Amino acid sequence: MGTRIGITVAVMALSAAASGQGLGSIEGRLLEESGEALPFTSVSATLGTKVYTATSDPDGWFRLKPLQPGEYEVRVVAMNMDLTKDGILVLPDNITRMGDLVLKNAKDLPAVVVVKERWIAPLIDHDNTGVTKVSHKLFENNPNKVAPVRLIASFAPGVVKAPNGDGLYFRGARAENMCYYVDGMKLGSTLSGVPNEAINSFSVYTGGVPAKYGDVTGGIVAIETKSYF
Repeated sequence: MGTRIGITVAVMALSAAASGQGLGSIEGRLLEESGEALPFTSVSATLGTKVYTATSDPDGWFRLKPLQPGEYEVRVVAMNMDLTKDGILVLPDNITRMGDLVLKNAKDLPAVVVVKERWIAPLIDHDNTGVTKVSHKLFENNPNKVAPVRLIASFAPGVVKAPNGDGLYFRGARAENMCYYVDGMKLGSTLSGVPNEAINSFSVYTGGVPAKYGDVTGGIVAIETKSYF
């Protein structure tokens, strides 16, 4: 009975915190096959039943915001082509950069050409090389999934699990000098009350820590939970 109450309280706390988590955005550039920009073209992003739209500028650039964290589909219909990219992960307080989206000219064809592709995120975050961002797609079959602290350490270079407790050593810094955040809520150096199945993504900051997390001598682990928890 006590265990059930503890889990219920933890889930309720995570749900309350989720309502205050940061928003993200998606940006990219629309190009014709010739390399010319595709201006003033509508772009949509879909998450469940929610649809967000934007229009590309004269140079083909677009930005969809503000977006709730989650996995989106981005769709563009132009020049008799219907292009959809799925698997675009939006994280809290982060810009997901899709790069160039090239639409082939299919105006001479009798019907709209429908293309659906999986988007592959770049391995390097050029905005901040001191952060490792990991979505649930990358660890859903990982054996360390049952132990979140060990899972986090396995993805972050220079980060080692402390021998005792839930702390992490960031390049030699003491475990008590790091901090966990869950959906924007500060937990300190102990990760408790977070079911492993609730984790949607996490970001590990070993450098370039955003100002909102304050001044730490170790590092930051920012966890985003799944929306249905």
